[in-house]
Amino acid sequence: MLLVPIALFAQQVLVDTVIRVPEEVGKACFFPDLNKLYAEAPDGYLVLDCSTYQLRPKIPAQSFLDHCSWDWRDQKLYVLSNPSPDSTTVVDVAADSVIGYMADCRDVFCDAYLSDIDVRFKPAKDTLCMYDCRNDAIKRRLPIFSTCASWDSVGHKLYVGQGADGKLYVYDYLRDSCLKVIDVSAIPATEPDACVFSHKHRRAYVSSYQFDIGPDRVGILDTDRDTLLHVLPVRLERGLYRSVVVNDSNGKAYMVDCDGWYEHPDTMWVVDCATDSVLKKFECAPESANADQCMRWVPWSNRIYLISELGIAGSSLVVIDCNTDSVIVSGMLRGGMLYDIQLDPIRRRIFVTGDTDKVFVLHDSGYAAVQETPKAEGRAMNVSPTIVRGVLALPVSPRLRVSASPCLVDACGRKVLDLRPGANSVQGLAPGAYFVREAQAQDQAEAIRKVVVTR
Repeated sequence: MLLVPIALFAQQVLVDTVIRVPEEVGKACFFPDLNKLYAEAPDGYLVLDCSTYQLRPKIPAQSFLDHCSWDWRDQKLYVLSNPSPDSTTVVDVAADSVIGYMADCRDVFCDAYLSDIDVRFKPAKDTLCMYDCRNDAIKRRLPIFSTCASWDSVGHKLYVGQGADGKLYVYDYLRDSCLKVIDVSAIPATEPDACVFSHKHRRAYVSSYQFDIGPDRVGILDTDRDTLLHVLPVRLERGLYRSVVVNDSNGKAYMVDCDGWYEHPDTMWVVDCATDSVLKKFECAPESANADQCMRWVPWSNRIYLISELGIAGSSLVVIDCNTDSVIVSGMLRGGMLYDIQLDPIRRRIFVTGDTDKVFVLHDSGYAAVQETPKAEGRAMNVSPTIVRGVLALPVSPRLRVSASPCLVDACGRKVLDLRPGANSVQGLAPGAYFVREAQAQDQAEAIRKVVVTR
């Protein structure tokens, strides 16, 4: 393995380190609490310790990391697409070992982990399976036709897609009741069964989970009233999750319109989540490129990173400034094929995998990059979570800077609450994992503590 530091790119983004690994890598998963990255490789997963950028022993496995769910409570990764009859691989991420395999429907590459009740739902065509994640045993088999499941963590609802039937089954999992069956057949999509949520504005963007025939279109759903509001003529070539992201900071949804042909430039649609109006359209991938491989919103810099495929010329990374809704970096890391973008919200790093045998480590402060030492841990972190219900008590720390206030951030690094010493109400937050970030004196590391909010 070779570590190569690289300089600032266009005064916008710092490619801090290039890690060369001994095998070809594809899709990836990053685990912020454990500070490690799994990268898909032939016959298994490469395990990268991101505190030292050294490889740990490889995990033998045959599954592909583009379909997986992360149970952070039990530190287990469920990886779908396993080619054997037992279609789900269960990985103990703390121990970097395969626990076992689960026999469930191989034809549906989608599941949903609900952290507030520690349960995993797995669509299986004629059945919706409900698993207890503590022992991976089936708790119930619901007689619901299902091809995809999307979790509304604020509304405590599960939206169960019913494939080509053009319906969304809205399930109240806390009361075990069907709230509504929404007719979404007006959305011109192969299987309008998947949702991406704007929790703040109570919207869901609906289209096909994965591409079959396409290109598909996007519907806008009101998740308070559970009604279909609009259909946008945005063409999705490779499914909803690769082409649509929601920016909760500015209340906008970003959608890549792509017809699948390299001869035509791709267009980014910017949609106001509050009014459902199209605010702007701009070219996000030039002619002879497709921007539908992977897209992530980076909350700490308020930018979008997407991979633009260049056909036989490989691919490149595009960076979009969400303050101006314009491309600010049009083609960095240009060369071999890039496959995935993973975010570290705690240490504010961006990992890009691909170009045959590389993991790129990027830093983006939102205005200018800050040089960091790759092998040094810049922040002290307590990985033992604090369980709170209703009120978070914050002790007074003598190391806190007077001018800096601690805050609570979510798993994506977005600030959700300013904190003060003493009692802080968290009743308005959705159940889940958050992090207390405390700015220390200049000669101290920034302290980060995990908090689990429950009902």
